[in-house]
Amino acid sequence: MDIIEMRKFRRREQGEKMKVKDVGERALISTIHRLQAIVPMGYLGIGDDAAYLPPSPAGWLISQDMLVEGVHFRFDWITPEQLGEKAVAVNISDIAAMGGIPKAILTSIAVPGNFDVEVIEALYRGMAKALDRYGAVLVGGDTVSSPDKFTLDVSVVGHPGAKGPVLLSGAKPGDRLFVTGRLGASYAGYMLLCHNVSWPSTSIQHRSVLQAHLAPVARVEAGQQLGALAHAMTDISDGLVNELKAMTRFGGIGARIEAERVPIDQATQMVAKEYGQDALDFALYGGEDYELLAAVPPSRAREAELLCLRCGVPITEIGVVTDTLGIHVMRDGEELAVDERKGFHHFALDQD
Repeated sequence: MDIIEMRKFRRREQGEKMKVKDVGERALISTIHRLQAIVPMGYLGIGDDAAYLPPSPAGWLISQDMLVEGVHFRFDWITPEQLGEKAVAVNISDIAAMGGIPKAILTSIAVPGNFDVEVIEALYRGMAKALDRYGAVLVGGDTVSSPDKFTLDVSVVGHPGAKGPVLLSGAKPGDRLFVTGRLGASYAGYMLLCHNVSWPSTSIQHRSVLQAHLAPVARVEAGQQLGALAHAMTDISDGLVNELKAMTRFGGIGARIEAERVPIDQATQMVAKEYGQDALDFALYGGEDYELLAAVPPSRAREAELLCLRCGVPITEIGVVTDTLGIHVMRDGEELAVDERKGFHHFALDQD
């Protein structure tokens, strides 16, 4: 029994919970290490001054994301284990968005000293669960003290697919625009949380959208399938309109979307109705869906549908890339005004 286990045993005997400040950094890292899978042959993970990943002839994809308590999550809304799973999924979604294959992550946490060690253990159990799902491993990171807020930073490393990295840019006029899964569900879940409806709720519909917000799934396999066909691809983290604006930013192109085709499920529509809102707004501006948006040549549109269906991921054609600027959303033959103020914008923390 190591020192951290001995302390835990004694504290539990006395009915106390261990705090991070009581165990110290090295013991905390040891606990994190113990909760993770063994790294593959040729990798060097936790335990040395740096991680080592073997060379890749195709190169590496690298992405990083930070989650800050009170900005990106609240512990009264999400469990530590759910947070660990979500942190892995949203980062691996960036690799999926480029048609890649996730291989490893590094994590850094800034944690107040009075945090319960059990919270950190649950967090990393959630990470281990998600990493196992996506076939990746934790190879390192850092732990530091924070005066108040908990912050989690995740870096993910992956291989490009056979075609190489699929970029956000590259869409061409006439490309068909596809999205995987459903849109707006995550924002519907967020709305429920804001109105004190917590997980798991007693309603099947509520549980469905809460799941979308608290436990998103990275579309790794679909990303590899679509990546072999798409001219451009991204994941929907900041709302469909914002992602379309980013995809059509260069090249003198735009997009036209048919509102009736946007995949919004009944649970999302029900929640929107509960709060007197338009479910289409949830899909266009809500964000955190982590579904894929792909611009596919028209000659390969049917192939894209079949490939995604074979890997069990619903896919919907919602519009087309145009040779005119701007994002145009059509409903019943009429164009809707696109509200530039809606959607998630970093540093605009006073938004509703």
